[in-house]
This record gives sequence, structure tokens and C-alpha cells, in this order.
Amino acid sequence: MPNPNATPTNEFRITAPMAQFLDYFGELGPRWGVRTETSKTQALLFLADRPLSRNDIAQALDITKPKATSALKDLDDWEMAHQTDDGRWRTGSEPWDLLFTALETRQQREIAPALDILRQCTAGAKADPTTPASVRRRIGGVLKLVENLAAIDVQSRRLPKSLLPRLVSATGTASRLIDRVFPHQTAAPKENRHEN
Repeated sequence: MPNPNATPTNEFRITAPMAQFLDYFGELGPRWGVRTETSKTQALLFLADRPLSRNDIAQALDITKPKATSALKDLDDWEMAHQTDDGRWRTGSEPWDLLFTALETRQQREIAPALDILRQCTAGAKADPTTPASVRRRIGGVLKLVENLAAIDVQSRRLPKSLLPRLVSATGTASRLIDRVFPHQTAAPKENRHEN
């Protein structure tokens, strides 16, 4: 757990809400295939209003210096954090930077290999006369879905970074408006559904 009382050398102080934020990202990271320390380090760098040293990070997150070094290496390898000229570390300060780098890393680590495997499965199923046609269609359907998701990802990267947050914000506003105009209907209990 981050140390809420930690005061790294550059006076960057961890408050209780910050510790809660860091803990949340620490729990979220492994779901995305990222180690807890790496996720917390990225979140800490995101919250910081200045670059932090490895020692600052280790102290703030209450982790060992080798764990901080390993987390920083992960972030550097994935281009999610960068070292400054004076040896400190930083990441972008915009929430979208955090999201884009996480999505890009996930795309590189998961979507590209998934496409390779699914294409092999599809080709193998087509070439194998013992694979039922229904199975070939299902494998092909999953491949098509992942290809479509990858295409959406590629096209979204072509948009100017300033446009995508506005587009998502407008979509979110429209969704909330639709929810107010057409509230969700809760399903009737199972025993009451067939009474008519």
C-alpha cells in the first residue's frame, strides 16, 4: 500500500485519496496483464506534477528500490514513462495519455497475437475436412470480431488527440440524456413474466 505520509525529497506528498487511487490502479493492473508495482508507478507518475526519482517512487509506494527499477523498466519498454535528463521519470499529465498508452500496450500485447492465432485457427479449420462447418463459422466469427475491433483501434488513432476526448464526452452526454428520457425498465421477476 502506498505510504500516505511519505514525503519524497522533492516534497511530493501522498494523501489518503491519492493512496486510494494508487491502490485501485494496483488492483487494476494485473487484470490487464501488468504487475501491481508497474501499475502503481504509472499512476503515481500520472498524479505527480513533476518528474520523480526512482527513490521518490520507492518511498512513496513503500516498495523496494529494485521493484521500483523493474516497474520503471516496464514503463520505459512500453513507452508509458520517460526518463528526463536529470534521471527522474515522468508520464503524461492528461487522463487520455494514461488511457491511450494502456490501450496501445494492450493492443501490442494481446490483440496482435490474438489475430495471429485466430488466423491460424481459421486457416487450419478450413483446411481440415474433419472440422464441422459450424465450428469453422464460429472461429471465423471470432476472427472477424477481433479484426473489427483492431480496425476501430487503428482508425481511432488517426483522429487528432484533441478530437477523441470531445467525441467521447459528447457520446457520454448523449447516453446520459437518453437514460433520462428513456429510463431502464427493470425486468419483471421470473414468476410474474408469464402471468398474462
